[in-house]
Amino acid sequence: MRAAAVTLLLLVVSGAAAAAGPTDIARVDEFIDAPRALFGRTRAELERTLGTPTDVRPGAGAVRLSWPGLDIAVSRSSRVAAVVLRAAGRPLPHGLDVGTPRARVEAVLGEAQDATDERYAYVDADGFPNSVEFFFRAGRVTRIEWRFWAD
Repeated sequence: MRAAAVTLLLLVVSGAAAAAGPTDIARVDEFIDAPRALFGRTRAELERTLGTPTDVRPGAGAVRLSWPGLDIAVSRSSRVAAVVLRAAGRPLPHGLDVGTPRARVEAVLGEAQDATDERYAYVDADGFPNSVEFFFRAGRVTRIEWRFWAD
């Protein structure tokens, strides 16, 4: 009985992975833009939306601002350059969040342009260096990282 359950599980998981279609560019672009639309595009907008950061760390060319489960790098020009989400609970498009199963990411966004067992990467369709990466452990998202062009 246990062997049959394992076989069934493998068929379902492999079928879900095979069902991932081509990259859905519109959804990928929407998801890449989500953190700036939700939280803000500049440090001032971030602080209006999220409140005072719990930690601020200067770095080479950027300042890292932190809130619980969320780190945002802001460039010298005060624009959002990178976002790292480590905890669930933010209102991201299509319900993709920390804890989401890998199969759901594939079903919503399609095939990643770069994929390994631990990471899926999607890039912006407009040729900008904007991107989003999903990191997985045990088939679920453990963190999501966005990178943006910021001068």
